Amino acid sequence: MIAGIDFELIRILLAAGMLGSASFLDIRRREVSDMLWVFFGIVALVVYALEFACGGTFDLLTTAVPILIAAGVALGVYKSGLFGGADALALITLAVILPTISGGIAEKILPIGSAFLLHPIVPLVVLSNAVILSLSLIGFNLASNTAYASKNPGKLFEGLEHESMGRKIVAVAIGYKTGSRPSYAFPIERFVDGRRQFSFAPKTAETAEYESRLNVWVTRGTPFLAFMLAGFVAMLFVGDIAAVVMRLQF
Repeated sequence: MIAGIDFELIRILLAAGMLGSASFLDIRRREVSDMLWVFFGIVALVVYALEFACGGTFDLLTTAVPILIAAGVALGVYKSGLFGGADALALITLAVILPTISGGIAEKILPIGSAFLLHPIVPLVVLSNAVILSLSLIGFNLASNTAYASKNPGKLFEGLEHESMGRKIVAVAIGYKTGSRPSYAFPIERFVDGRRQFSFAPKTAETAEYESRLNVWVTRGTPFLAFMLAGFVAMLFVGDIAAVVMRLQF
Protein backbone atom coordinates (compact mmCIF):
# COMPACT_ATOMS: atom_id res chain seq x y z
CA MET A 1 0.00 0.00 0.00
CA ILE A 2 1.43 3.37 -1.09
CA ALA A 3 0.20 6.78 0.04
CA GLY A 4 -2.95 5.20 1.40
CA ILE A 5 -3.76 3.53 -1.94
CA ASP A 6 -3.86 -0.26 -2.20
CA PHE A 7 -2.60 -0.70 -5.76
CA GLU A 8 -2.64 -4.49 -5.49
CA LEU A 9 -6.36 -4.41 -4.72
CA ILE A 10 -6.89 -2.06 -7.68
CA ARG A 11 -5.08 -4.55 -9.92
CA ILE A 12 -7.11 -7.44 -8.52
CA LEU A 13 -10.35 -5.62 -9.33
CA LEU A 14 -9.05 -4.67 -12.77
CA ALA A 15 -8.07 -8.27 -13.53
CA ALA A 16 -11.47 -9.50 -12.34
CA GLY A 17 -13.18 -6.96 -14.59
CA MET A 18 -11.14 -8.05 -17.59
CA LEU A 19 -11.70 -11.78 -17.10
CA GLY A 20 -15.37 -11.23 -16.32
CA SER A 21 -15.92 -9.17 -19.48
CA ALA A 22 -13.94 -11.59 -21.64
CA SER A 23 -15.79 -14.62 -20.25
CA PHE A 24 -19.17 -13.01 -20.93
CA LEU A 25 -18.24 -12.26 -24.54
CA ASP A 26 -16.70 -15.68 -25.06
CA ILE A 27 -19.77 -17.48 -23.73
CA ARG A 28 -22.16 -15.34 -25.78
CA ARG A 29 -20.24 -15.12 -29.04
CA ARG A 30 -17.23 -17.43 -28.78
CA GLU A 31 -15.26 -14.40 -29.88
CA VAL A 32 -13.45 -11.66 -27.96
CA SER A 33 -12.28 -8.48 -29.66
CA ASP A 34 -8.56 -7.73 -29.39
CA MET A 35 -9.57 -4.22 -28.33
CA LEU A 36 -10.58 -5.59 -24.94
CA TRP A 37 -7.01 -6.70 -24.24
CA VAL A 38 -5.65 -3.39 -25.55
CA PHE A 39 -8.03 -1.43 -23.31
CA PHE A 40 -7.19 -3.31 -20.14
CA GLY A 41 -3.49 -3.29 -21.00
CA ILE A 42 -3.54 0.49 -21.31
CA VAL A 43 -5.43 0.85 -18.03
CA ALA A 44 -2.83 -1.40 -16.38
CA LEU A 45 -0.05 0.90 -17.62
CA VAL A 46 -1.94 3.90 -16.23
CA VAL A 47 -2.10 2.15 -12.84
CA TYR A 48 1.68 1.56 -12.98
CA ALA A 49 2.23 5.23 -13.78
CA LEU A 50 0.06 6.30 -10.85
CA GLU A 51 1.91 3.93 -8.54
CA PHE A 52 5.27 5.32 -9.60
CA ALA A 53 3.92 8.86 -9.12
CA CYS A 54 2.98 7.90 -5.57
CA GLY A 55 6.47 6.66 -4.78
CA GLY A 56 6.34 3.08 -6.04
CA THR A 57 9.38 1.39 -7.57
CA PHE A 58 9.83 -1.06 -10.43
CA ASP A 59 10.82 -4.54 -9.24
CA LEU A 60 12.23 -6.66 -12.08
CA LEU A 61 11.70 -9.93 -10.19
CA THR A 62 8.03 -9.38 -9.33
CA THR A 63 6.99 -7.59 -12.52
CA ALA A 64 9.02 -8.19 -15.67
CA VAL A 65 10.01 -11.81 -14.99
CA PRO A 66 6.43 -13.06 -14.33
CA ILE A 67 5.22 -11.25 -17.47
CA LEU A 68 7.92 -12.91 -19.58
CA ILE A 69 7.17 -16.32 -18.06
CA ALA A 70 3.43 -15.91 -18.67
CA ALA A 71 4.02 -14.77 -22.25
CA GLY A 72 6.26 -17.76 -22.93
CA VAL A 73 3.78 -20.24 -21.45
CA ALA A 74 0.81 -18.64 -23.25
CA LEU A 75 2.51 -18.64 -26.63
CA GLY A 76 3.79 -22.18 -26.14
CA VAL A 77 0.36 -23.57 -25.27
CA TYR A 78 -1.21 -21.54 -28.11
CA LYS A 79 1.24 -23.00 -30.62
CA SER A 80 0.42 -26.50 -29.36
CA GLY A 81 -3.23 -25.96 -30.31
CA LEU A 82 -4.54 -26.37 -26.77
CA PHE A 83 -5.19 -22.63 -26.43
CA GLY A 84 -7.14 -20.20 -28.56
CA GLY A 85 -5.70 -16.80 -29.37
CA ALA A 86 -8.01 -15.09 -26.90
CA ASP A 87 -6.91 -17.43 -24.12
CA ALA A 88 -3.25 -16.64 -24.77
CA LEU A 89 -3.88 -12.90 -24.89
CA ALA A 90 -5.92 -13.11 -21.70
CA LEU A 91 -3.04 -14.79 -19.87
CA ILE A 92 -0.50 -12.24 -21.14
CA THR A 93 -2.73 -9.26 -20.30
CA LEU A 94 -3.43 -10.73 -16.87
CA ALA A 95 0.32 -10.90 -16.31
CA VAL A 96 0.65 -7.22 -17.22
CA ILE A 97 -2.20 -6.23 -14.89
CA LEU A 98 -1.28 -8.46 -11.94
CA PRO A 99 2.04 -10.27 -12.41
CA THR A 100 2.32 -11.37 -8.77
CA ILE A 101 0.20 -11.29 -5.65
CA SER A 102 1.15 -11.05 -2.00
CA GLY A 103 -1.75 -13.24 -0.86
CA GLY A 104 -5.41 -13.93 -1.30
CA ILE A 105 -8.07 -11.28 -1.13
CA ALA A 106 -9.68 -13.22 1.70
CA GLU A 107 -7.61 -11.56 4.40
CA LYS A 108 -8.51 -8.15 3.00
CA ILE A 109 -12.28 -8.59 3.27
CA LEU A 110 -12.96 -11.70 5.35
CA PRO A 111 -11.92 -12.68 8.91
CA ILE A 112 -10.59 -16.06 7.82
CA GLY A 113 -6.90 -16.67 6.98
CA SER A 114 -5.19 -16.15 3.70
CA ALA A 115 -5.21 -18.22 0.54
CA PHE A 116 -2.44 -20.81 0.16
CA LEU A 117 -0.06 -20.01 -2.69
CA LEU A 118 2.93 -22.17 -3.57
CA HIS A 119 4.32 -19.25 -5.60
CA PRO A 120 3.09 -15.69 -6.27
CA ILE A 121 3.05 -15.70 -10.10
CA VAL A 122 -0.61 -14.97 -10.82
CA PRO A 123 -0.94 -16.16 -14.46
CA LEU A 124 0.53 -19.57 -13.66
CA VAL A 125 -1.72 -20.06 -10.62
CA VAL A 126 -4.79 -19.01 -12.62
CA LEU A 127 -3.85 -21.31 -15.51
CA SER A 128 -3.28 -24.26 -13.17
CA ASN A 129 -6.57 -23.63 -11.37
CA ALA A 130 -8.44 -23.26 -14.67
CA VAL A 131 -7.13 -26.57 -16.00
CA ILE A 132 -8.14 -28.35 -12.78
CA LEU A 133 -11.61 -26.76 -12.75
CA SER A 134 -12.13 -27.65 -16.41
CA LEU A 135 -11.98 -31.31 -15.41
CA SER A 136 -15.53 -30.81 -14.13
CA LEU A 137 -16.57 -31.26 -17.78
CA ILE A 138 -15.88 -34.96 -17.37
CA GLY A 139 -18.88 -35.17 -15.06
CA PHE A 140 -21.12 -33.42 -17.59
CA ASN A 141 -19.91 -35.76 -20.33
CA LEU A 142 -20.59 -38.84 -18.22
CA ALA A 143 -24.10 -37.58 -17.47
CA SER A 144 -24.77 -36.83 -21.15
CA ASN A 145 -23.55 -40.24 -22.29
CA THR A 146 -25.54 -42.00 -19.59
CA ALA A 147 -28.67 -40.16 -20.71
CA TYR A 148 -28.02 -41.04 -24.37
CA ALA A 149 -27.40 -44.70 -23.55
CA SER A 150 -30.61 -44.94 -21.53
CA LYS A 151 -32.67 -43.45 -24.37
CA ASN A 152 -30.86 -45.38 -27.11
CA PRO A 153 -29.91 -48.81 -25.71
CA GLY A 154 -26.94 -50.39 -27.45
CA LYS A 155 -26.28 -47.41 -29.72
CA LEU A 156 -23.75 -45.38 -27.74
CA PHE A 157 -20.82 -46.84 -29.72
CA GLU A 158 -22.78 -47.80 -32.82
CA GLY A 159 -20.39 -47.86 -35.78
CA LEU A 160 -17.44 -47.65 -33.42
CA GLU A 161 -17.59 -51.12 -31.91
CA HIS A 162 -14.14 -51.88 -33.35
CA GLU A 163 -12.49 -49.15 -31.25
CA SER A 164 -10.52 -50.32 -28.22
CA MET A 165 -11.92 -50.06 -24.70
CA GLY A 166 -9.25 -47.50 -23.83
CA ARG A 167 -10.30 -45.20 -26.66
CA LYS A 168 -13.95 -45.59 -25.73
CA ILE A 169 -13.15 -44.56 -22.16
CA VAL A 170 -11.30 -41.49 -23.45
CA ALA A 171 -14.29 -40.60 -25.68
CA VAL A 172 -16.74 -40.89 -22.79
CA ALA A 173 -14.51 -38.70 -20.61
CA ILE A 174 -13.77 -35.88 -23.06
CA GLY A 175 -16.90 -35.96 -25.18
CA TYR A 176 -20.45 -37.16 -25.64
CA LYS A 177 -22.71 -38.53 -28.34
CA THR A 178 -25.20 -35.99 -29.62
CA GLY A 179 -28.85 -36.80 -29.07
CA SER A 180 -29.90 -33.29 -30.06
CA ARG A 181 -28.37 -30.63 -32.24
CA PRO A 182 -25.21 -29.48 -30.43
CA SER A 183 -24.08 -25.89 -30.09
CA TYR A 184 -20.41 -24.96 -29.99
CA ALA A 185 -19.10 -28.53 -30.11
CA PHE A 186 -16.28 -30.09 -32.14
CA PRO A 187 -16.38 -33.62 -33.65
CA ILE A 188 -14.09 -36.24 -32.15
CA GLU A 189 -14.78 -38.85 -34.79
CA ARG A 190 -14.04 -39.06 -38.50
CA PHE A 191 -14.31 -41.45 -41.44
CA VAL A 192 -11.16 -43.32 -42.41
CA ASP A 193 -11.41 -45.70 -45.36
CA GLY A 194 -15.17 -45.64 -45.05
CA ARG A 195 -15.14 -46.54 -41.36
CA ARG A 196 -15.82 -44.34 -38.36
CA GLN A 197 -12.93 -43.78 -35.97
CA PHE A 198 -12.37 -41.62 -32.93
CA SER A 199 -10.09 -38.61 -33.47
CA PHE A 200 -8.79 -36.91 -30.32
CA ALA A 201 -6.53 -34.28 -31.91
CA PRO A 202 -6.89 -30.89 -30.14
CA LYS A 203 -9.38 -28.55 -31.80
CA THR A 204 -10.12 -24.85 -31.35
CA ALA A 205 -12.62 -22.47 -32.90
CA GLU A 206 -9.75 -20.98 -34.91
CA THR A 207 -8.91 -24.20 -36.73
CA ALA A 208 -12.06 -26.34 -36.77
CA GLU A 209 -15.72 -26.03 -37.62
CA TYR A 210 -18.46 -26.67 -35.11
CA GLU A 211 -20.44 -29.89 -35.45
CA SER A 212 -24.20 -29.74 -36.07
CA ARG A 213 -25.09 -33.37 -36.88
CA LEU A 214 -26.96 -35.73 -34.59
CA ASN A 215 -25.71 -39.08 -33.25
CA VAL A 216 -22.02 -38.23 -33.60
CA TRP A 217 -19.33 -37.94 -30.96
CA VAL A 218 -18.30 -34.40 -30.06
CA THR A 219 -16.36 -32.54 -27.42
CA ARG A 220 -17.74 -29.40 -25.82
CA GLY A 221 -16.35 -26.13 -27.09
CA THR A 222 -16.58 -24.62 -23.62
CA PRO A 223 -14.90 -21.20 -23.40
CA PHE A 224 -11.68 -21.65 -21.44
CA LEU A 225 -11.88 -17.99 -20.43
CA ALA A 226 -14.77 -18.90 -18.14
CA PHE A 227 -12.52 -21.40 -16.38
CA MET A 228 -9.78 -18.77 -16.18
CA LEU A 229 -12.22 -16.46 -14.41
CA ALA A 230 -13.18 -19.27 -12.03
CA GLY A 231 -9.49 -20.07 -11.53
CA PHE A 232 -8.80 -16.43 -10.71
CA VAL A 233 -11.57 -16.32 -8.11
CA ALA A 234 -10.33 -19.61 -6.66
CA MET A 235 -6.82 -18.15 -6.41
CA LEU A 236 -8.11 -15.20 -4.39
CA PHE A 237 -10.09 -17.21 -1.88
CA VAL A 238 -8.43 -20.65 -1.90
CA GLY A 239 -5.05 -20.22 -3.54
CA ASP A 240 -3.29 -22.70 -5.79
CA ILE A 241 -5.76 -25.61 -5.93
CA ALA A 242 -3.07 -28.16 -6.83
CA ALA A 243 -0.90 -26.98 -3.94
CA VAL A 244 -3.85 -27.06 -1.54
CA VAL A 245 -4.65 -30.66 -2.54
CA MET A 246 -1.03 -31.74 -2.10
CA ARG A 247 -0.89 -29.96 1.24
CA LEU A 248 -3.98 -31.77 2.48
CA GLN A 249 -2.59 -35.14 1.38
CA PHE A 250 0.76 -34.66 3.06
